[in-house]
Amino acid sequence: MDDFVVLCKGDTGRLLKGVQRVLGDLGLTLNLGKTRMVDARKESFNFLGYTVIMRKSPRTGWMFPLIRPSRKAQKRIKVEIKSLTSRRNLALPKEVVIKKLNEAVRGWAGYFYYGNCSKDFSALKEFLEERVRIYLKRKHRKKGRGYKAYPSKYLYEALKLYRIPTTAPWTQAVKAAGRR
Repeated sequence: MDDFVVLCKGDTGRLLKGVQRVLGDLGLTLNLGKTRMVDARKESFNFLGYTVIMRKSPRTGWMFPLIRPSRKAQKRIKVEIKSLTSRRNLALPKEVVIKKLNEAVRGWAGYFYYGNCSKDFSALKEFLEERVRIYLKRKHRKKGRGYKAYPSKYLYEALKLYRIPTTAPWTQAVKAAGRR
């Protein structure tokens, strides 16, 4: 379980009591076993599946919070992809396997899409394509890496594999109508 993190400067005891009071007014309690104080300028922390760390922008020189999927979250989705494309699912129709993959990956990508996700999403996209190729090669007893037999165009157009976005939404220009 991720920690509840409080960012602060100065008297941490007073701040912790203030947070407990506010949460108490809302009918919530603070789990002191899972709570820790962090100076985010000096160390990273995980919260709700994200890792937050302060970085200096190479372009502007200003510090900014780099928010990306945590390693634990990335590992979880890779384990799920691997289990869905494993040998034990070779008897299932490929449409069923692709549908389950699409559901898992679409949900994960939808949750993590709003951080600094481009590199992580590109790596996940490559992992997903490779695992689907391995699954198809095993299912149809083909040799080789599978790039010629199952090119990306086949995966996305014929099999309708979910195309993981590889650019963060805030890097894309918004059109006049308000849509990307």
